[in-house]
Amino acid sequence: MILFKNKNTKTQLLIGLLLLAASLISYAQSPQPKGIIEDAKHYSEVFNEERNFRLILPADYHQHPERRYPVIYYFHGNAGRFNGPAEGEVSRSGEARYYDDFNGNYARTGPDSLDNFTSYVADNDVIIAKWDGFVPAQYPRPYDIAPVKEDRQFVDYFPEFVKYIDSHYRTKSNRESRAVSGLSMGGFMSMLVASKYPHLLSSASFFCPSASFTVGPKALQIFTPFKEMGRNFVGLPIRMHLGSKDFLRQHDQEIDNAYKTLELNYESWHYGIGYFRGFHNAVNIKGQFDFHMKYFRMPLAKPEKWHHIDLYPNFSVWNYDVKTDRKIPGFSIMDDVRKEGFGLQTKKWLPDGPTVSGLSVKIVTDSIYTPNTRYELIQLDVPTRKISRTNVRSDAKGRIQWLGTGEQTNVGIYKSGDPGHITMATYTLDRQMPAVGDIIPLYPVLFNKGGAAVDSIRVELIAQDEDVEVISPAMTIAKLAQGALHEKTGFKIRSRNATLDRAKLKLVLNYNGKKDQFLLEVPFYSSEKRLTNFIIADGRNVNLEVEKQTRVGEGNGDGIANPGEWISIFTKSDLDSLHDFGLRLYTEDPYVAMENRRMLFLARADWSGAERLTSQVQIKPNCPDGHEITFYGIYEYPKTGNTRRDSHGAHSFISETRRVAFKVKVKR
Repeated sequence: MILFKNKNTKTQLLIGLLLLAASLISYAQSPQPKGIIEDAKHYSEVFNEERNFRLILPADYHQHPERRYPVIYYFHGNAGRFNGPAEGEVSRSGEARYYDDFNGNYARTGPDSLDNFTSYVADNDVIIAKWDGFVPAQYPRPYDIAPVKEDRQFVDYFPEFVKYIDSHYRTKSNRESRAVSGLSMGGFMSMLVASKYPHLLSSASFFCPSASFTVGPKALQIFTPFKEMGRNFVGLPIRMHLGSKDFLRQHDQEIDNAYKTLELNYESWHYGIGYFRGFHNAVNIKGQFDFHMKYFRMPLAKPEKWHHIDLYPNFSVWNYDVKTDRKIPGFSIMDDVRKEGFGLQTKKWLPDGPTVSGLSVKIVTDSIYTPNTRYELIQLDVPTRKISRTNVRSDAKGRIQWLGTGEQTNVGIYKSGDPGHITMATYTLDRQMPAVGDIIPLYPVLFNKGGAAVDSIRVELIAQDEDVEVISPAMTIAKLAQGALHEKTGFKIRSRNATLDRAKLKLVLNYNGKKDQFLLEVPFYSSEKRLTNFIIADGRNVNLEVEKQTRVGEGNGDGIANPGEWISIFTKSDLDSLHDFGLRLYTEDPYVAMENRRMLFLARADWSGAERLTSQVQIKPNCPDGHEITFYGIYEYPKTGNTRRDSHGAHSFISETRRVAFKVKVKR
């Protein structure tokens, strides 16, 4: 307790308190320090030119030379650049709030005071590195994608960019301290980079990403839908932001639904009209980047087993090197990769394209084997069920080399004394095209590719979708010899939903005190209605959304299916009578060469990067006159929304999927 001896002392103290309060108010009102923005450039060997970049450094970065920082690599969207628009220029990019913060237009930065990069870096010990997606032939479209014009592969540039940043700035230069993020087209690039290099990153995130684009080397560019590539992210935490009025939300919602069934370290954040009106933007940067900071502090270990899909003929992932002589577009798929072996197959497109035949494939494993040691290699040719064996020897680094083809193969690697190891090589159904309500026996093909017999295996099948019923969920297999197959045990499943595309299921194996699981998808061909109004494109023009009048098919162009012709099927939308919409086609008819089918990728008028997949099939030359072919088809059509209510126009881009059945009569 303070006692005042006279009035003067009391007055002086009062004045001091008032001055202190004034200084505190002044301090509170003064702007907080923000991240340091530094623009620079470096020479890129990949692009053979100088490339710009921007760094956002902690405010005290230069005062603490002993400190090192993790890095978030951020990829801008369409019409963006590494440094935003010029002073006073209105941003054309969805990252307007981020750019306007740089330009001092704080009123435009949104309701969240931390919804910009410089504010975030001020409060977190992290560096944000922003590359420049500028491509002269395409700007304002970045990254040279959809279509590829200059053959600039930004995924090849990413490791070089990381190496430069690590060598010139005080970063923590390891996988555990590195993340990627991006908006829109930059969100797609974040997915592409993260899916290709999960071994370089601790986490990845996407703000309202484009869910698919045509990418790759110019001669091999291919439509790449990330809805089908989620298993690349096993072992890599990922997060996505989805806006309720974002024009891309229909595509991102498909990813969201798919990834939730894959048992990934995945989370999503959905925002509505109360947060930046639900529009397409880089919103809630704090929530997104806090996700990365969490995994900088608690990084996940390398996964025990992993999966990978790659559109490039040659690639490296998790220290495995894969080389092929593929000269056409396609995908290489590695599945259930672990020390005990791996699965390999190729596809001409995702998810259900035919195999790329005639390939030579070379795989060199990670250094996970005892150096200079003899191993047994057992190989299953999945389509023929043929099993072969050979001896291999690891090199001085503990790596093993495998040579094969692009046909679906499952490989086991073991040495004498190793225990048995069971994998699911594939599955079979008792019918090719199950429909809603059908009770379908599903037979997993189990392969013991380990070093010894397994005495007892408990097998359980679990539905990942509430609309799918597993009637006989579990059973026990008495014994599976070393190197043997088992495909006699069947599970009965049924779909209750006519709109179901693929049933997502999980097969769980318990044996020798360990548990393993495999994810599988079973397509259902459930027609919602009969299609009666359609045209047969056999070398005739159709009117497309973007390409306009385009000749499709190979034949005499009379709109009648003849033996030997390549045909596609088009129909009108209920809400758009001006354009023709192509169908993906499926049939069990023996006079259709489904094993040689092709896929056309036709542009959509929704600015999303997505394509309309349209099948092209050949009627076999020996098809008899008058034969009727029953097809099952899938197509998407636009659904007009309430644009008066939605000033952003997002509701105009909703599409719905139709599943139909119809018949085509062949005439000679």
